Amino acid sequence: MMRQVSIILGVVALLGFTWAEARMSGRFQNADITEAEFEALLKNVPMDVGEWHGTDIPVEDQVKKTAGARGYVNRSYKNAITGEIVNIWLIVGHSKDVVRHTPDICYPSSGFTMRAPENSLQPFVFDGEPMGDFYTNTFTKEDASGRRLERVFWSWFKPNEEGTVTWKAPKIVRWEFGNAPSLYKLYFSNSMRDYRETTDESPSMKFAKEFLPVVDKALSTAGKNKAVDGAPTESAAAEAPAS
Repeated sequence: MMRQVSIILGVVALLGFTWAEARMSGRFQNADITEAEFEALLKNVPMDVGEWHGTDIPVEDQVKKTAGARGYVNRSYKNAITGEIVNIWLIVGHSKDVVRHTPDICYPSSGFTMRAPENSLQPFVFDGEPMGDFYTNTFTKEDASGRRLERVFWSWFKPNEEGTVTWKAPKIVRWEFGNAPSLYKLYFSNSMRDYRETTDESPSMKFAKEFLPVVDKALSTAGKNKAVDGAPTESAAAEAPAS
């Protein structure tokens, strides 16, 4: 009897490990949407959003490679009225690369000190409309220009066939997104006035209120239409921006 129980438990454990491995490796995920299709959607991210006007920032090849960015938008937005500046880093690539190199790793490697030992979870809710969850932390650095104080928010979006855009900041990122062939990651960052500046007072939050509905619309077709033999479907091609 005990031997039968041991066998059953062994089979259950094996099935559990197999399911977990399949989720992490993406073995059963559809991967027939081309990366070029996802990258093309980034061209729909506007340069101007309300009173915020953007300027593209060049990115070195090594930075793109390290981040796993197959497509990217690296841009600084300045508010024409207040003069506030918010930087965004929006990339798309394979999840095995995109889940890594988060600000709590990249900023300290660039000489910054992470002020809080743990990242905070910040829900982005504007006018009662939830836009997703973002991690946030603040970083400080002393250099020739003086003391720099930065706040960063970051989150991920995995394309789906429903065409819904939900930004997530899961506890175990790799587990949530598995081995997805394409995953978006978005940073908002800004210089802080002082240590007392709260998340609600952050220019990034003000900008995100206007930016997220726009970028969500731009990315809403991601995963909605399948590609066949590497070519977009007719409806996907019609929605793709002109090159």
